[in-house]
Amino acid sequence: MDTDLEAVSPPAEAPQDAKLDESTDFPEKESSEDAPTEDHNLKRKLKGRHLQMIAIGGTIGTGLLLKSGQAIATAGPLGALLCFSIVGLQVFGVVTGLGEMCTLLPVGGAFSQIPARFASEALGFASGWNYWVNWALTLPAELSAVASLMAFWVSPEVVAPWIWSFIFLVPLAGVNLIGVKGFGETEYVLSLMKVIAIVVFIIVGLFVWFGIQGNGALGFKNWDPAIVGDTGLLRFANVGTALVTAFFSYGGTELVGITAGEANNPRKSVPRAITGTFWRILLFYIGAIFLVGVILPPDSDYLLADSVLLSPFVYVYEVVGIPGAADIMNAVIVVAASSAGNSSIYACSRTLLGLAEEGNAPKFLAKVDTRGVPMTSLLITLGFGCVAFIGGYFSGSAAVFNLLSSFISVNTLVAWMAINFTHLRFRRGYLSQGRKLEDLPYVAPFFPYSDYISILVGCICLVFLLFGAFYEVTDYDLDWWTNNAWIYAGVPMLIGLYLAHGFLKDTFKLVPYEDMDFETNRLVETPEDILENEVDAEKPTNGKAWFKKLVYTMA
Repeated sequence: MDTDLEAVSPPAEAPQDAKLDESTDFPEKESSEDAPTEDHNLKRKLKGRHLQMIAIGGTIGTGLLLKSGQAIATAGPLGALLCFSIVGLQVFGVVTGLGEMCTLLPVGGAFSQIPARFASEALGFASGWNYWVNWALTLPAELSAVASLMAFWVSPEVVAPWIWSFIFLVPLAGVNLIGVKGFGETEYVLSLMKVIAIVVFIIVGLFVWFGIQGNGALGFKNWDPAIVGDTGLLRFANVGTALVTAFFSYGGTELVGITAGEANNPRKSVPRAITGTFWRILLFYIGAIFLVGVILPPDSDYLLADSVLLSPFVYVYEVVGIPGAADIMNAVIVVAASSAGNSSIYACSRTLLGLAEEGNAPKFLAKVDTRGVPMTSLLITLGFGCVAFIGGYFSGSAAVFNLLSSFISVNTLVAWMAINFTHLRFRRGYLSQGRKLEDLPYVAPFFPYSDYISILVGCICLVFLLFGAFYEVTDYDLDWWTNNAWIYAGVPMLIGLYLAHGFLKDTFKLVPYEDMDFETNRLVETPEDILENEVDAEKPTNGKAWFKKLVYTMA
């Protein structure tokens, strides 16, 4: 099935009289994707504001709001800050590299199609299925988190936690069945709520740190110790253990690349979303982790407990005497988990669609209906939500969440490293064919250093993770197997997929630079896109126009 996303060829030159002044408002475009056609394709209905919020919303979730306190308790305030900073550095390299490739080639199944085209078919097969499994398990993980969170208000004796997983899955399924616009609008609202909550927390946290509540400035007296551990090796191991939380927390930042396939005007919207990634990481992650670390000592019950009632984010509100702080924060975390579940349904269905288009999954999974929804792939994805019901019924929702989050964390790391390796080959192949960088819709900054650093960080983190998992472990109990699922299931699965495809189909060979395909599914801009980008380039950048620029950016 032909699933090209756009078939409108732009004119050689935009009309001269099409120039608009900076006060021009663009009406809702009625592009060709809204017209009925025989071919069923993905629809470009995600606007710039959707992508910018998705770039934020894909990251703020239960990892930051629920598990980050455990990372501080394990590694210490400085140790956790280092974990989130190091992983944030890797994320920036991944998102910029993926953005460069997916803005030129806006395909739905980026994690399979892009590595297969510019690295090797074996890597594309393994990376695509690994990424799909990652998101397929993220859905029941987040639904399990929701079930645990709802027990804060409703006793498990009254309503079994697994029932909440089902209740929350139904509206998420409905949103994604509507089409990509339904997903985009829902994710926009949920992400905006999370952003507001984090910003308020940071402001209130600064008040507490500076001692405005009347107990005096805290300074860095709670950095004692800054990194937990009596010996250097133990500190090393504790930091490695905390990295699992950091990777789980950052999972989803790469969604900007996947959504390029359904973005309205990718040349404009994708780079804007990517450019803000660094500042979002710095503010929402590094800022929040820093404040929790300076406000609470590493041995605080608020860091060690799984209960939302003892969440470090709740503690900050209680210090300043905000009534109902626990209820407010619990509601925010429920929203965060729901948003992550919404993103997982979207990413999982589009990845499965891409695998089917490549021939690495049954062809019927590539079918897209008239609304642009890959229905069969979506229904299979929703089926994985049953893991939350079944696992929650037999083992408890909290146990399901801990097991799946461990598996997902390191699989995310490996998927990111595959993208960085692919981007190195993409750029070199692009230039070796005599193509020019200025023709790319988006050029990743700091190439090739950002990719090298990202891969190096990934390798170092793997060493930390392995050391932390085995150091001074004498009893391999159920908790160890639950918290280290990536060792015996996640990474071996990826290696097995790569080797199986390579040996069975002889696909280990790297794609020669001169044979790389930069034309299939290449971005073709409509006349409206070209005109909009020209007007955007003329928008004022001086300080007096900041409000108008803000309104234009969110339009």
